[in-house]
Amino acid sequence: MNGKLLITGGAGFIGTHLAERLVPKTKLVLFDNMRRDSLSHVPELKEHRNVSFLNGDVLDRKSVDKALSGVSAVVHLAAIAGVSSYYERPLETLRVNLLGTVNLLEASAEAGVKKFVYASTSEVFGPDALWVDERAPHKIGGVSDKRWVYATSKLASEQFVMRMGEANNMATTILRPFNIYGPRQTGEGAISNFCTAAILGKPLSVYGDGTPLRAWCFVSDFVDAAVAALARPEAAGEDFNIGNPREVETTLGLARCVARLCPGTEIRFKEMARAEVRSRVPVIEKARRLLQFEPKVSLEEGLRATLDWHRSRLTGAKV
Repeated sequence: MNGKLLITGGAGFIGTHLAERLVPKTKLVLFDNMRRDSLSHVPELKEHRNVSFLNGDVLDRKSVDKALSGVSAVVHLAAIAGVSSYYERPLETLRVNLLGTVNLLEASAEAGVKKFVYASTSEVFGPDALWVDERAPHKIGGVSDKRWVYATSKLASEQFVMRMGEANNMATTILRPFNIYGPRQTGEGAISNFCTAAILGKPLSVYGDGTPLRAWCFVSDFVDAAVAALARPEAAGEDFNIGNPREVETTLGLARCVARLCPGTEIRFKEMARAEVRSRVPVIEKARRLLQFEPKVSLEEGLRATLDWHRSRLTGAKV
């Protein structure tokens, strides 16, 4: 792409993978408060001549303005995520994810940003999102359950992204990732948790009956969609579900896959103490049509790559 690109959450899991893809031909600003640090696992990225790193917070207008200097496009990945955060830090989750997004949008409009890609979440479809397309209703849980502060912040932000784009002649695109996983995932996530436990010789904890369904999408496939959203004029003003509907597995089935790749791993069931999300499986026909998006990485291939990375991280073994 032409011009300088800002990636908020640029030191995170998806941010570093996107930056790796773009850095050979694009000048990048990686903006992050380092709450989660995947960038330390790719020091060559931070040292690349096309990369500048800025430690800052999306709630801080001064640091946001500084990050946007000379920028023509933004990919907004910065957010507080992870179920434990929703319960332990609900107000901060709302402030960062919603007010931080509004702050960034207003600053981007004033800076003359031409393209704004926003990473939302499949959570906006609520606890039962089975074969949902972009027109599916948003049925998130009630306000008495803090489990849904993240989904609420993201859904409200989607409206701000679209309306701010319309009001300011800024091409905005929304991507809703469905269960992205892979190397350098340093936050919460079933695959990250299972891989870490298996390599350390600990049991894999399956909560509830293990039957909830997920479509598992490898991080490089999501990066394909993000790059296409930046490059294709057809993406302007559109929202896309991004995932891999060919790789659908239950939580228990996923644990069994990891245990098969790490022989001797035990699986244990634990009581589900929080609101259960039964399904997360997207319809991706719109992304196929407008973004030419097609996920390529199978679950087994992705699990092997992720296990190898965690093994190297935890044991120092070269893979």
